[in-house]
Amino acid sequence: MDIIEELKKINASQQAQIEELIRQNQILTEQVKYLRNKLYGHSSEKTINDGQTSLFDDASNGVFEDPESTGEQIEIVTVRKKKRQSQKAKITKDLPVKEELIELAEHNCHNCGNAYQIFKRLIGDKFHLRPAQAYIVRRYQEVGKCQHCSEDVNYDGDQFVSATVPQSFMAHSLASEDLVATIIANKYELALPLYRQRQRLKGLGLSVSEATLSNWVIYGSERVALVDQLLFRKLKQQPYLHGDETPIQVLRESGKSPTSKSFLWEMRSAANAATSIIHFHYDPSRSEKVARKIYEGFSGTLVCDGYAGYNHIPPEIRRAGCWAHGRRKFVDGTNGIESQRSLGRKFVKKFDQLFAIERKAQGFSPQQLLEIRQRESKPIVDSIWQLISETTPINKSKLGRAYTYMVNQCEQLEAFLNDPGVAISNNIAERSIKTSVIGRKNWLFSTGQRGAKANALFLGLFETAIANHLDFKKYLVYLFTYLPRLGDSPTDEELEAYLPWAKAVQQSCAA
Repeated sequence: MDIIEELKKINASQQAQIEELIRQNQILTEQVKYLRNKLYGHSSEKTINDGQTSLFDDASNGVFEDPESTGEQIEIVTVRKKKRQSQKAKITKDLPVKEELIELAEHNCHNCGNAYQIFKRLIGDKFHLRPAQAYIVRRYQEVGKCQHCSEDVNYDGDQFVSATVPQSFMAHSLASEDLVATIIANKYELALPLYRQRQRLKGLGLSVSEATLSNWVIYGSERVALVDQLLFRKLKQQPYLHGDETPIQVLRESGKSPTSKSFLWEMRSAANAATSIIHFHYDPSRSEKVARKIYEGFSGTLVCDGYAGYNHIPPEIRRAGCWAHGRRKFVDGTNGIESQRSLGRKFVKKFDQLFAIERKAQGFSPQQLLEIRQRESKPIVDSIWQLISETTPINKSKLGRAYTYMVNQCEQLEAFLNDPGVAISNNIAERSIKTSVIGRKNWLFSTGQRGAKANALFLGLFETAIANHLDFKKYLVYLFTYLPRLGDSPTDEELEAYLPWAKAVQQSCAA
């Protein structure tokens, strides 16, 4: 009898080990598939048709509102092929036109010798593009000499008066406002590294080292730093913000290896804000101390992902979760362990219904949006929590991690249901941060902290300019030209005139 019990125990132990090995094998297989999909699969987050017809279109709220066909009702649906967008090149701006006339070889009739009556026939337009043209502005200062006073014995020597030279952007340097603005715009708007720009400038007649170009960019950031700081203060006065962070590499940082990660922290306005501001903060760390520091003074609602560092922001800030992050994790689950894929797809469909409701409600008043969310979105959210409570995924699998994320973010994810000012996702911040992601693939790294801080400032200023419909280069030239004339300690009232939405800025720098 003791032997039988002992064998049962051994069998139970071995069975448990087998089940654990099966679970580990499933998770490892899932990880391999996930990594392969990351390397070779599509990067879009759009739902892929898996061979089954979706039960929900974009405008659906997840309820079948039309009556089921009884056989007596036959509805004829006409399917119209979507008109293909033209790929033909076209002019989108009013450009100066230079007329070219192709003249006749002879202006007299070869039969009778009389002169032709001449008229023009349009044969078409050609879009011409000239390469950048460099030129030098040689500055002189007008000096006046009073000959009468100079000859007067009561005066000591010649008497001169000189024209007042306005404060320049960069004294005693070849660099002009538009040159540095072009270099900065090329780097942050076109992701063109400085070493490539150096080659271009050499072809235009300017020999300059990459280190000098870097110093010009850093100097430019210091000249507009007061505007950036004022924008940052105004940003934290807004009621709703979006936050995100992304890694960058800085070679020379105290106490860190050149290959270690530093971070850009993004803070930006909500989509419906009266004034759009995007700010980037560079820091060697991603710790909660950084989050606490940069959000100090803000007392509204922050839409962000589930990163634990945001758990330590000031308590007066209310956090709202991102449903796009949650959906992304369930999409991973649909490509994971085979037995869990259908469950993952069920969740993704519910998420898609929520986003379809948001698209349908675009342009509605806040009160209307709140009513729609309570009437249509809340039942879907409740059904998601119900489904989570009724099912148990394999521990540590992709779907299991998606469950954990949702449960830990429950309160934050529901914030949008009761506040129409809260966005359902943090996608707007992720779109703004893409500029830095694209840029670092070209710049690769910053050499030091001053360069990293300049990168953060200009990335934010570029995104802010675009959000306010400004031409980034024109805006930089405007700032570089007029800000130095305010002196070293301008007031906030004086700086207000240089913010992106100021009337003079909009008139001078519109895109």
